[in-house]
Amino acid sequence: MNETTKAPGIFSREFLAKHVYDIAAYAGLIVTFILFLVFSGSRLSYNLGTVLQSAATYSIIALGAVFVYSMGYMDVSVGQQVGVYAILLIMITNKLGGGTFGVVVGFLAILALALVCGAFNGAVAVWLKLPSIVTSLFLMFFFTGAQLLLMESTGTNSISMQATIKPANRSTYNLVLVICIAAVAILVTYFFKYTKLGKYTRGIGANELATAQSGVATTRYKVLAYMAFGVCVAIGTFVMLMRTGSAGKGTGSGYAMDIMICLILGGMPLSGGMKSKVSSALIGTFTYVLLTNDLTTMGVDLNMINFVKAVIFLAIVLVTCRKKDGVLPR
Repeated sequence: MNETTKAPGIFSREFLAKHVYDIAAYAGLIVTFILFLVFSGSRLSYNLGTVLQSAATYSIIALGAVFVYSMGYMDVSVGQQVGVYAILLIMITNKLGGGTFGVVVGFLAILALALVCGAFNGAVAVWLKLPSIVTSLFLMFFFTGAQLLLMESTGTNSISMQATIKPANRSTYNLVLVICIAAVAILVTYFFKYTKLGKYTRGIGANELATAQSGVATTRYKVLAYMAFGVCVAIGTFVMLMRTGSAGKGTGSGYAMDIMICLILGGMPLSGGMKSKVSSALIGTFTYVLLTNDLTTMGVDLNMINFVKAVIFLAIVLVTCRKKDGVLPR
């Protein structure tokens, strides 16, 4: 008589071992959200809007980063790219009078530049047989210099964006953010789960050699992955400027590490592969932003907040060190 094999229960050792990172990610989000509810008190509605505004840029960029991190790669130039794109968008918008036409032209300009940078980052690394982090380091230094030169050309430390691109009131602005995040999340989920782009980027992260030997043009999909990331960086920059309305020499500073922390907190494996998920970007981003908000509300000093984040990041990396295939993205 044949015996049917039962799937392990949700409290079984096998299930917990298989989903430990997912459980930890959701648990972190739940804990930080509970603390947020406790400390918000009567200002809950206002604080929810603040968290949404803080998380919008991170979540959109992190959603695009899923394509790159699923391959086991990373891009350390994203912060400097955000800074340059923000300055260029403001300069173009102001030059064209600050109206809708100027905003559209400015956004299309930074979108085109982001696509070119994405293609460069993916293609050059493959053609020169270099780790992707090397080419992204080159872009980081290049954009750092470009950001300083652009700011010096204006003769001021910061430039302001025309108010026409910013919604008239807070509630309208929050609605725009929700629509942007939802739209990007839906598109990224579709391309990542139901198209060859997502399938092959996960395959590259799991075993690049086997994926290439299966007939997949890995170079093409690496380039497409970085270009998809670039699109999200451009959108994230636009959303950020809707909130801040200005850009300066320090705009985008620290974004590369912040995005990495968001993805890790969301359960994204650092080595990429088939366990990579789009949900990691959203879960990790809101956990990260809520954690920052909770610590600030508790009166923790800014330097101590950065220290706590560093400890959490180090702890997660040490846990993932147990994976024999490697720890950090390539």
